[in-house]
Amino acid sequence: MRKHIVFYLALFLTCATVLPSHAQEIRDIETTVNLFANGNAQVIQKWDVTVVSGTEWYIPIDNLGQSYIHDFHVFENGKEYENDGRKWDSDRSLAAKTHRCGIVEKRGGNIELCWGQGEYGDHVYTICYIIDNLVLDYGDCDGFHWHFLNDEWDVKPQHASIRIVNETDREPWYWASPDSCNVRFWGFGMEGDSRLEDNSIYFESTERFRYSSFFSALVRFDKGLFNPNGLKISDKSFEEVRKEAMKGSDYKDGETPFEKFLFWVFLFLFIGIPLLLIGYAIFALFRRLYRRISGRHYDKKIFGKNKIDGWWREVPLDGNPSAMYSLIQCGDMLAPNKYKVFSNIVSAYFLKWIQEGVVTVEKDPKKDDRVNLRFAPAANGEGDGFYSDDEIERKIYSAAFEAAGANNLLEADEFKKWSYKHDQTVTGWPMAAKTAGRAMWNKYSQEDRCHAIEFKNYLNDFTLASEREAPEVGLWKKYMILAASLGIADKVFKNFEKLFPKVMEEYTQQSNMVDMATTYTVLRNINNNSSSMMTSALDRQAQRRAAAAAAQRRSSGGGGSISFGGGGGGFGGGHGGGSR
Repeated sequence: MRKHIVFYLALFLTCATVLPSHAQEIRDIETTVNLFANGNAQVIQKWDVTVVSGTEWYIPIDNLGQSYIHDFHVFENGKEYENDGRKWDSDRSLAAKTHRCGIVEKRGGNIELCWGQGEYGDHVYTICYIIDNLVLDYGDCDGFHWHFLNDEWDVKPQHASIRIVNETDREPWYWASPDSCNVRFWGFGMEGDSRLEDNSIYFESTERFRYSSFFSALVRFDKGLFNPNGLKISDKSFEEVRKEAMKGSDYKDGETPFEKFLFWVFLFLFIGIPLLLIGYAIFALFRRLYRRISGRHYDKKIFGKNKIDGWWREVPLDGNPSAMYSLIQCGDMLAPNKYKVFSNIVSAYFLKWIQEGVVTVEKDPKKDDRVNLRFAPAANGEGDGFYSDDEIERKIYSAAFEAAGANNLLEADEFKKWSYKHDQTVTGWPMAAKTAGRAMWNKYSQEDRCHAIEFKNYLNDFTLASEREAPEVGLWKKYMILAASLGIADKVFKNFEKLFPKVMEEYTQQSNMVDMATTYTVLRNINNNSSSMMTSALDRQAQRRAAAAAAQRRSSGGGGSISFGGGGGGFGGGHGGGSR
């Protein structure tokens, strides 16, 4: 029994020294393609690998077209491999192939680039070869579509990069816009990104290769960047090649006639209009400055006059925040941007719900200077159980209720996160409020509309008034809602607290905000939450616009993400490769 144990232990230890400790892998393939003025290219690849099986590495290259590959060399640790030329024998042993390389010629002019793996373990090989006639003459332009990395590898690369370098000693490559560039480029077959940098085109994978992954580059050059006498003439136009490559890709397939028309319109405007715009901007600046100094900045058609002084103490426009917002947006020619101040409307509605007991204030257990808002659950468990004749109030309440989640508690940043996900809805609210509010204030006379502005003056300047009668608490609640809609609720509250502390204490208790300190916290919190909500939506909109611009740039050959689909046609490459 003891002999058997010793035998099997010795056998196990022997196998452990022979069997690989981990799988064969290709960690990285770094490719540099040096393009010369005659259209030829030198390809240099650095392979970072681990060898645990097989005897050689090979790269099938099919469909060479008018191109020809030669001068294949392999280096490792500064030593050049012996070259068997175009008579490589793949049936030899590992030892016979070590430190050797060569080319296998196959039917139809296809080839395989091969080299010995050498000892098992980690290796960094550098291979290089020349491609004659990579760049072709397409008549109206020069370019190429070449498959640099195959699909169906037996060992899938973990990372790959391809840099195409301008070695023509001619005009540098540049891309400023689809109509201001001398090079365009598209990548296909792998998850990755591309860009133009340092007079070279750079492609890089961002995910490990799949079995179906490959890489091909489609590049178009303006005439004059290469030597026309050194280029082979293609039997296809570049547009035909591009359309074939684009099939199945997620690139937008070229410019439409309408887009071309828009470009020429834009070009005309860009050349002819800038001076007029600059002149108008200067005029508008001085006009705005005059209106601010003189106070004459209200629309006479809406108010009957363009300067509105004085105060009004009665609640205007039935105390509706959207009506006040819309009237100022439509009638005040110095009104801030509609998006900038719309968050004040959201704050006003939050304050209204708190005062009415629709939502309740709860101290945030994590931070003393923060409160959360508790929404009452719907009676039947569906919807939010809230109804209002005010369309805008209804929209905002439904959104806040949804943002609060299953626990019906709107906590810090929850409305902000909801807004980011529903940016198109949120950024549509200001215009909806402007439209809905117009229907409200349009029912009032010009005199009543002036009273709304005078009420705004009253709230802003109350501490300067000679008559300081304290409004009753019921009226004061409406004051605060409109003050919030104007973005001055905290200022007004502080002013009234100094003058009428007892009235403010009574207001605080009747408004379900416990005490004065909590009221300050509530006003500050709802203002911050509303502001961050709108900012979040606008940030998301900016990201969408940037993404749309990037997509246009990408489809126009200005770099960006590589399309995993598409890439049909072209030359070079093939299927399979790796280790055998």
